[in-house]
Amino acid sequence: MESITTGFEAYWFQFVDYWGEDFLLKYGTFFVHQIFYFAAYIPFFLCDFIPAFQKYKLQPTKRNDFKTQLNCLAKIFFTHVFVQLPMIIVFHPAIQMLGFRSRVPLPSLPNLIFVLAVSFLLEDFYFYWIHRLLHQGFWYKHIHKIHHDHSAPFGITAEYAHPIETLLLGVGTCLGPFLLTRDLFTLWSWLAIRLYQTVECHSGYDFPWNPTNFIPFWGGSHFHDFHHETFVGNYSSTFTYLDKLCGTSDKYYQRLTKRNENKEQKQK
Repeated sequence: MESITTGFEAYWFQFVDYWGEDFLLKYGTFFVHQIFYFAAYIPFFLCDFIPAFQKYKLQPTKRNDFKTQLNCLAKIFFTHVFVQLPMIIVFHPAIQMLGFRSRVPLPSLPNLIFVLAVSFLLEDFYFYWIHRLLHQGFWYKHIHKIHHDHSAPFGITAEYAHPIETLLLGVGTCLGPFLLTRDLFTLWSWLAIRLYQTVECHSGYDFPWNPTNFIPFWGGSHFHDFHHETFVGNYSSTFTYLDKLCGTSDKYYQRLTKRNENKEQKQK
């Protein structure tokens, strides 16, 4: 099976040759993370200041003003520079030992889709159980409570967390790529999609045209926003099946049922 496109592969190799493989493996992922993360956040940030989009806001009575978002941004920047970057540098030897390379043939499209899909499943399973643990006693009081400073989340609150939580959940993000691939392009592709997904889940908006609304068992922003508003249930990062199986989304679906009943009564 041919790689994604031969032409794009040539540009990719030029990019790798320009920056150097060691630099990209050690620092490139950090800079790519910043680009993908904040690029995913900007559209939702703008929505907070455009009246036409307020009807899609999940908690319309909660206003995330510029000052609140700037304060969150400052703390996120601190975490990225003083927690995530050192993590990447410290684990660089392990990345090399695992055999990750940047100047290798790009994956075929079916292979890339397979790795991305399995990575989502692995990360979601890991995230569910760690997140559920973080809502228990000591873990919530001293670690996870920071993430819940914002009961009406907005884009960049996705990575607003205690350093220990950042470390714990970062393991889940790495599982799929570390188990299934050894090329940097696939790792970055996964990072781009995963970062958009977590920013969208914390965006505070539920747009009807969002593609994730049409993916079976995908939770999306509506599902995760309930968790921030109530501090209970809906522990999964992406899908809904584990919460359904474990009964941790019962209150969410009870609310949906009640709202639908109220709408039907108003229409009569």
